[in-house]
Amino acid sequence: MSHVHRSIGHVMVLLLHPADGRVLTVRHQPRSWHSPGLLTVVGGCLEAGEFFDEGAARELAEETGIVVSPEQLEFCQLVHLHAADGERVTGVVFLARQWEGEPYNREPDTHSELVWADPGSPPEDCHPFTREVLAHFAAGLRYANVVAPELKGAGEAP
Repeated sequence: MSHVHRSIGHVMVLLLHPADGRVLTVRHQPRSWHSPGLLTVVGGCLEAGEFFDEGAARELAEETGIVVSPEQLEFCQLVHLHAADGERVTGVVFLARQWEGEPYNREPDTHSELVWADPGSPPEDCHPFTREVLAHFAAGLRYANVVAPELKGAGEAP
């Protein structure tokens, strides 16, 4: 008998610092249900009726105050995540190379700070999914299958 898994669409934006290639991440508040105290990339779930690029532009504005049009976002990566709770997440990652203004934490109830991170050497306190997204970005990969660390076989590195 097969099990039905919930599948959701997730969008992410890598805001690329023009001077040094770091990308903007957000640190979740310690009380976060899925990423307590951990860094994640800017992003979230699609809302009803949104296309991926529209949702990504909305999430960027909601979380950082940076407004870009969907047309300014470059497709960067497609990620398929098998999460430990049975969810299957299709993540579409976009790159924002140009913008106006300074990013700031627009969701202080959700995030404690914004952190510029080196995608080739992400901080230790990145969420495992974020670590994978950044590693694939640094390697120039456009597609990745990601399995939650809890689902990997014994003896495998997370």
